[in-house]
Amino acid sequence: MKAYWVIDILKDIRQFSEKNGMVELAEQLDDAIFVAAREIGLKMAETETVTSASGHTGRPTGTFADHEVH
Repeated sequence: MKAYWVIDILKDIRQFSEKNGMVELAEQLDDAIFVAAREIGLKMAETETVTSASGHTGRPTGTFADHEVH
């Protein structure tokens, strides 16, 4: 669940945009929040699947590096 901070930041920016009359930006951020949640969830599920299938905690190809999720 480490990568969900990204969604919190997008929500904060969206809230700021809405409060300051930037309607189009707020709408775009709604889409970005949805995409971020979906992609983060997929990456986390992929990591869990590889960990479960292999019996070890090795990082599969295509997942977030530590500096990308903290």
